[in-house]
Amino acid sequence: MANYPYIIASFPDLLLDFAQHPIDEEAVIAEVKGLLSEKDGKLVDWLEFGLDGDHLKPHFYRNIRQTRNGFLTEWFDFDRKLRLAKVAHLAGKPIEETFPEMDRAVQVFAIADLFQREKSLDRLCWDKAAELVDFDIFTIDTILSLLVRLHIAVRWNKLDPKAGAEFFKQLVNEVRGTFQGIKAEQI
Repeated sequence: MANYPYIIASFPDLLLDFAQHPIDEEAVIAEVKGLLSEKDGKLVDWLEFGLDGDHLKPHFYRNIRQTRNGFLTEWFDFDRKLRLAKVAHLAGKPIEETFPEMDRAVQVFAIADLFQREKSLDRLCWDKAAELVDFDIFTIDTILSLLVRLHIAVRWNKLDPKAGAEFFKQLVNEVRGTFQGIKAEQI
């Protein structure tokens, strides 16, 4: 039996000293997986495999559907379409992909400053990961979404500690805000 509320409630504690020390993503993921069922742990493995850009091949995108996990299927469908749109934009070709965030993505692609463009792309991904679990509270999908956003925060902590701290603070506040009836400021 998975104890999703416990895992989600523990997430900010796992990340507590982010500002002082870089987060050890592997340790956080290992701890989360240690609290999950074997089946849910395999979903985390799929997520981690897909978040490693070297593995993003057409067969991965096809195989992810076999997990029958809504978050993974939708997340990697979005990821594939966003990547294809970015490649088309950079090649100066028309974007053939259609997805709800396409207009926003095109605006992001047009940002001249590379740093701001990357930050805006990650913000788009962050928002999509959060949106996919809008109505989920204590599910494996919520945990997967948190892990996607953790990767974004850690990436930015490595690139720009100030931006990373902003992403991280938002992540902790979102996790804390998950508990209905409790305001994030009260925790």
